Amino acid sequence: MTEPDALPTATEPVLVHREVLDDALAVRGIEFFIRGELQDKLNTSRSGMRRFLDGMLLDHLLSLRSKPLHERGVWVQISEASLLRLGTSRLPPQAFVLLVAEDTQHVAGPDTREAILGMQEAGHQVWLDDCLDTPWFASLAATASGATLRMALRLPTESADALRQAREAHHTLRLGAWDVSTLEDYELARKFGCKCFSGSFVTRREDWAGRELSPQMMNVASMINRIREEANFRAIAQVLKQDMAMSYRLLRYVNAATHGLSQRISSIEQGLMILGQDQLDRWLTLVLLSGGALGDTALTEVALTRARFLELLGAPRFTPEQCERLFVLGLFSMLDIALKVPLEAAIAPLRLQEVMNNALLRREGPYGPYLALADACERGIAHEICKYAVMLGLTTRKVSAIQVEAINWVASISTSPAEGQG
Repeated sequence: MTEPDALPTATEPVLVHREVLDDALAVRGIEFFIRGELQDKLNTSRSGMRRFLDGMLLDHLLSLRSKPLHERGVWVQISEASLLRLGTSRLPPQAFVLLVAEDTQHVAGPDTREAILGMQEAGHQVWLDDCLDTPWFASLAATASGATLRMALRLPTESADALRQAREAHHTLRLGAWDVSTLEDYELARKFGCKCFSGSFVTRREDWAGRELSPQMMNVASMINRIREEANFRAIAQVLKQDMAMSYRLLRYVNAATHGLSQRISSIEQGLMILGQDQLDRWLTLVLLSGGALGDTALTEVALTRARFLELLGAPRFTPEQCERLFVLGLFSMLDIALKVPLEAAIAPLRLQEVMNNALLRREGPYGPYLALADACERGIAHEICKYAVMLGLTTRKVSAIQVEAINWVASISTSPAEGQG
């Protein structure tokens, strides 16, 4: 008989992630990293301690060696010492390595250059992390796959100068902007040639007090309510047919989701029968999340990952119907960002059950801790992740595994969320 897994403590390191976007704001990769008191207390400038943390990160990602993300690159930050000692055997396939220098003020040695070439021969990319305009960067720029600039601690003028100088000195080197916190920073980095981006700017919340839903979104919310109140698909089809654009988008979505069928779906009734009520609810929520148009594909993917994460978290304790509620809660919890209104205003027209409102607005009730855990994971706050994992009877290792499973589920969808909605 095996011993049950020990529940986490506040010092236990946890896996967190962030999306990596291209210059069109589509998700192209996922960066994984470790957070926790252990990491904070260790002197990570010491190569031995840093290698220990790097090894811990790669251990958390072992599942991706046999089941890599679909068309998404896996980004990991490792030190120069780890590059030389760990090699490629523990990396996920075709990984993107953010390489941290041991000392940026010295020229890199031949061993580092050879290790980078070995990584590249094995199918990986090696990007030099936040070291533009240093001797170490200059000695490796011709060998590296790319270089990043972390913008959070720099003034916009400093970021612009660093990117401009790197572009002028190394015309063919790919550039990325990390720790991007605002759309203004994204536009600045894009202007100076950056092709990939990571940061909180996609899910950034602002003070939207006093703003109201647009008439178009009120109509979508009203349609969601009417469809939920109908007892049969024929009546639902009559509601949908009142909006030609919505009908067209539904047919596109169903045909994309059922591309293996020999016959294309040509009627609303036929499409509804194939989708079923639960999938119809998901699609309508995605329409609302997208702002009624093409929407922000990155935000939609973040919301889908959160929704699937919550659904998987709830599976051991809840019924399938309750897990479906958790999925929809994950989508609803991002509506304020998508629609640029306070969350209370965004969900008011939906006439949700009280248990849903309590979870969304106050993180209370049976679903509240699940949303709180998702919040903590996305913000990378280790002690809160441990706190809510304990409340739900989960280990942080299990939480990490569910995160990876949710990310892989979204990445495996045959069409992008935006195409599926449109």
